[in-house]
Amino acid sequence: MIPRGEVGLIFANVGKQLGVVSDETFSIVVIMVVLSTLLTPPILGVLIKRRLKAESALATAN
Repeated sequence: MIPRGEVGLIFANVGKQLGVVSDETFSIVVIMVVLSTLLTPPILGVLIKRRLKAESALATAN
């Protein structure tokens, strides 16, 4: 888990316990934390590879 996700879960849990956050909002926060934790690394990998490939092509052209 990324630290932001863990903090988000802690705040959502505290909010739920205090009755400030509804069950629906809590579920949305949990889903978003899980999705961002699982999807961010592969997306960044693809973007970094694409950037490196583009930079390599520019260096070769010059």
